[in-house]
Amino acid sequence: MFMMDFMGKNLEDIIVTLPFADGTSLDCGVYSYFEVNGKKYFALLPLKGEKELDFSQNFMLYEVEEDEEHNPVVMYIEDDTEYAAAVQYFSDKLSEVKN
Repeated sequence: MFMMDFMGKNLEDIIVTLPFADGTSLDCGVYSYFEVNGKKYFALLPLKGEKELDFSQNFMLYEVEEDEEHNPVVMYIEDDTEYAAAVQYFSDKLSEVKN
């Protein structure tokens, strides 16, 4: 199932700011944290307001590691096979949660 914290931090308290090439950025909250094939991932949703997840938007999956201070560092998943595996796992778990 999904994990509710990342390195001792409650997922509700983690805000990820995604920078874009055009100079804009988007603040996201972490919906879930999970592992597939030894790699860790966040499923992110944009925020509406300060900490409320916007469920009208699509989930975004990013690989996550921790820095030396145990803070999450998100990275774009460049490998298509890795991305497909993460999407499949997340979709399966999301279906279980909804049923």
